[in-house]
Amino acid sequence: MIYFVAKNGNDSNIGSIESPWKTLSLAFNRLNPSDVLYIRGGEYMLDEAIVFSKSGTEGCPIVYSAFPGEKVVFNAIDLYFHNDRAKYPFGHETGALFAYLVSFITIRNITVKNSHGHGIAIRDADNVIIDGCTTENTFCCGISMWDTKSTRTICHHNKITDCTVIKATTWDMLPVGLKRGNEPPHEAISIAGGCYFEVCHNLVYDCDKEGIDVKEVSHHGQVHHNHVHHVDRQGLYADAWFGPLTDVDFYENHVHDCRGAGAVISVEQGENVSNVKIYNNNIHHCYGSGILFGIWGANNPRFNLEIFDNVVYHNGYGHIGSKIPENNEEFYWITGGISLLSANAKDVKIHHNIVSDNCGFQIGYSSDYLKENDDINAVFAEKNIQIYENLIQETQKLNYPVIQAGRLDKMYGYIGDKDKKTSSLLLRI
Repeated sequence: MIYFVAKNGNDSNIGSIESPWKTLSLAFNRLNPSDVLYIRGGEYMLDEAIVFSKSGTEGCPIVYSAFPGEKVVFNAIDLYFHNDRAKYPFGHETGALFAYLVSFITIRNITVKNSHGHGIAIRDADNVIIDGCTTENTFCCGISMWDTKSTRTICHHNKITDCTVIKATTWDMLPVGLKRGNEPPHEAISIAGGCYFEVCHNLVYDCDKEGIDVKEVSHHGQVHHNHVHHVDRQGLYADAWFGPLTDVDFYENHVHDCRGAGAVISVEQGENVSNVKIYNNNIHHCYGSGILFGIWGANNPRFNLEIFDNVVYHNGYGHIGSKIPENNEEFYWITGGISLLSANAKDVKIHHNIVSDNCGFQIGYSSDYLKENDDINAVFAEKNIQIYENLIQETQKLNYPVIQAGRLDKMYGYIGDKDKKTSSLLLRI
C-alpha cells in the first residue's frame, strides 16, 4: 500500500494523497512490510526523534520517502536527546532519524538538519538503505552505522548511497548542558562494527573532523565512488578498535583539500587491520600525506594490504600552501605522497600508482623500519613489503636532511634510480 503524510493532513484521514495523515510517528507506526509512505514537502520541526519501529521483510521492505519533486526537511534544533535518558538511552548518540533493531527499511530523499546528536543513525539493524538523503549541521555523525556491542554480527547488509553530508561533527551543535571536550564525537559518515556494508556515491564536505571512517570491528565492506573534500582531518579512514578490522575495499573515491591525510590505515586500539585494499582513487591537494600508514594510538599491526592504481598528486604541503619549506622551515609532519610512517606492517603491496608533486617525497618509509635492521631492503623482504611499478614524477629540488614537524625525524636521500620514471622512489622519513 502507498500512504501519505503532510503538514496540512489530519490523523483521522485515511492516509491517501487526497486525505493524508499529519503526525509522522503515528504514520510510521501504521505501516507494514511492502508499504510506502510518501512525506509531502515542507519543513517539519521535530519535538522527538523519528524512531523506525516497524520492520519490513526480505523482498518487502518498508519505504519512507519524500514525495517526488518535493523537499522534505526535518529540523531537530529543539531536540536534546541527552536530557531524557529514559526515552533516549543512547543520549546524543541517537539519530534524529533512528533505525534501531529493525530490518528491511529504506529511507529516501529526506534532509535532516540541526541535530544535537547524529543526523541519521542505523544501530543494531540490518538491510537498511539510506538513499539520497542530506544531513547538515550535526553534533555527531551526519550518517552512521553502528554495532553497539561490537559483536561483528548484528549490524549487517546496510547501505548508504547518494547522500550528502555537510557540517558534521561540529561544536556549533553542542547540546545545551553538555560539557565541551577535546573534540566533537565521531566522523561525518561512521561505520562502527558494520559488516557486509556499502557506502557509495556520497558527497561529504565542510565537516569538522574525518570524512568517511570505517572503524572498530567492521568487516566485509565497500567504500566507493564517494567525493570527500574540505574536511578538517582525514578524507578516508580505516581504524580498528575493540578487535580486528578486516576485508574492506576503498575504491574509485575522489578525495581532495582535506586538512589531514587523504586516506589512512591505522590501528589505534584494536587488534589489527587486515585485507584492506585502496585502489583507483584520486587523492590530491590534501594538507597531509596522500596515503598514510598512521601511528596514532597503540599503533598495532596491519597486514595483507594492497595500494594500487591510485593517483596521488600534490599532497603534504600542510599549512604553508604550495610553498616548499626553506632550509630552516619544517614540513607538515604527515607529509609526502604515500607514507609508510608506521613500521608495524607486513605483507604489503604498493604498485601501479601515479605519484606526483607531493611535498618532501613521493613514496617514503619511516626511520622506525631501520630499528630492526639498517638495510631497508632486508627489512622489506622480511616484512614482505613490495613496492613496484609505480609511475613517479619528482618535481622538487630539496636539500637534505630536512626536519618533519612534530616528529623530528630526519629525511634522507633516495633509494633506487630516480631517473627511471617507473622506479619506486623511496625516501626515509
